[in-house]
Amino acid sequence: MNPDQAPAHVKGVFDGPLIGQPTTESDTKLWAMFAHLSAIVGYVIGAGFLGWLGPLIIFLVYKDRNRFVRYNAAEALNAAIATLIVEIALAIVFTIITVITFGFGSVLFALIGVPALVHVVFAIIGAVKAYQGEWWNYPVNIRLVK
Repeated sequence: MNPDQAPAHVKGVFDGPLIGQPTTESDTKLWAMFAHLSAIVGYVIGAGFLGWLGPLIIFLVYKDRNRFVRYNAAEALNAAIATLIVEIALAIVFTIITVITFGFGSVLFALIGVPALVHVVFAIIGAVKAYQGEWWNYPVNIRLVK
């Protein structure tokens, strides 16, 4: 694993200078894995809406210290932000449908957690890949944070 050199096919890697104290290889893999797993913890604790908090904290702590950890934290954070946006959009659409159908559309609210469930699956895959030292993109992701 080369933490400063991402493969060419990986999107969203920060290529600027890192000015913080470097990390060991074992710490690098561990914190990269925690970046993904913290999103799952956020969903469990925050009822499906706080998946962004853990990756944000890890991103802010390690963004200047290690490119691999920064990349994985940014990837998990971007996925969590995308998930939150989709969940809010679904809530708005389902509310409108519920009002139009005089309450019958309220059964759709059970589907609001589906984006978080999809992110949990990707976060588990990302955590395993990060611990193995692999650079891996989520299959569908917006890249607001780099």
